[in-house]
Amino acid sequence: MPQRGLKPPSVLQSFRSWQIEIKPPSRAGPQLSPSDFLDKLMGKTSGYDARIRPNFKGPPVNVTCNIFINSFGSITETTMDYRLNVFLRQKWNDPRLAYSEYPDDSLDLDPSMLDSIWKPDLFFANEKGANFHEVTTDNKLLRIFQDGSVLYSIRLTLTLSCPMDLKNFPMDIQTCTMQLESFGYTMNDLIFEWLSENPVQVADDLTLPQFVLKEEKDLGYCTKHYNTGKFTCIEVKFHLERQMGYYLIQMYIPSLLIVILSWVSFWINMDAAPARVGLGITTVLTMTTQSSGSRASLPKVSYVKAIDIWMAVCLLFVFAALLEYAAVNFVSRQHKEFIRLRKKQRQQRIEEELVRESRGFYFRGYGLGHCLQTKDGTAVEGATVFTPPPPVTMLDGEVLHKRFVDRAKRIDTISRAVFPLSFLIFNIFYWVTYKVLRHEDIHANL
Repeated sequence: MPQRGLKPPSVLQSFRSWQIEIKPPSRAGPQLSPSDFLDKLMGKTSGYDARIRPNFKGPPVNVTCNIFINSFGSITETTMDYRLNVFLRQKWNDPRLAYSEYPDDSLDLDPSMLDSIWKPDLFFANEKGANFHEVTTDNKLLRIFQDGSVLYSIRLTLTLSCPMDLKNFPMDIQTCTMQLESFGYTMNDLIFEWLSENPVQVADDLTLPQFVLKEEKDLGYCTKHYNTGKFTCIEVKFHLERQMGYYLIQMYIPSLLIVILSWVSFWINMDAAPARVGLGITTVLTMTTQSSGSRASLPKVSYVKAIDIWMAVCLLFVFAALLEYAAVNFVSRQHKEFIRLRKKQRQQRIEEELVRESRGFYFRGYGLGHCLQTKDGTAVEGATVFTPPPPVTMLDGEVLHKRFVDRAKRIDTISRAVFPLSFLIFNIFYWVTYKVLRHEDIHANL
């Protein structure tokens, strides 16, 4: 029997074990609120001054840049520029922003905090126009890491200058650059450099209407020397190869068909002057309009472009086809001129014989008839009988007409072979020169 007043051992043991497991509450200091933490990090109480760069009076700040191309387009030859939408990312280290009070490795802050920290004064050296994006809020990102590194990303739409060489247009490859430069800090204070891995990224679904963006992108430095100092500059070159499908459909094939259409006149009867002249003039005017349309979307450069050579040769061929009919018509009508000339010569010979006969009668009247001589030196004895040359008969006219018409038809027959063969030879030289030889030279120089 257990004694009164004593509890069973199991209850006592469990109570003692429960007392041993109880620990006093921790007395660690209270954690800072996010607002107090930011005020301490970069607020008025922190002593941080956004007007002073990191490492002031010390080594220059290294800013690592990379870009993500969201869209690429509106490449305009007349103004020689291009438009693109990018995410510009800059990363640098500011020791004044290092922290250890907060457990997170990085802090994503509101874009309004950008006014409270120092930022690089980056600008685009070849920029024609740019704008920020504010829908639905400012498209900006600010991230601060524990070691004081700052990541600043911003979305921009840029219009950048791109000087173009259009000698091979529309089979050309253009190289457009983007230059990132410091405006106010010299290289003693600020240095830009590209990210070591994938500094230029392109969206997977990026397509251009006329160009193909090459995967090769040349990264380099373009340090600028001005009177105010030496400024850091980095650049990237985009290689754009033009797709000539549009120009084949709108320029080359229509002009080719117009030239072929002008050859139809070689098979039309030479007597059908209205048909042949109308066809020739129509093809010349159409070719002129086509040539003017090809230059409408291009700048007024002083050198000759590939499409200018094509249009000029096509215009020359249709104009030559019109002149060919002029030659055919002229040759076919020469029999009339030939008959007129023969009639004139016959009339002159009759007049000469009449004059000579009258002189013979005069000298014979004075007994000097034996002294007369003809043109070939033979003496004229007694009275001569005048025989006029035979007149041009209808049969002779038909023979002459047939002879000259055959010559005119021969011109048409020769033109049917010469014109297509000449144009074929020109096409071989043209496409071999611009699509093979010059294309290889351009790729070799990239």
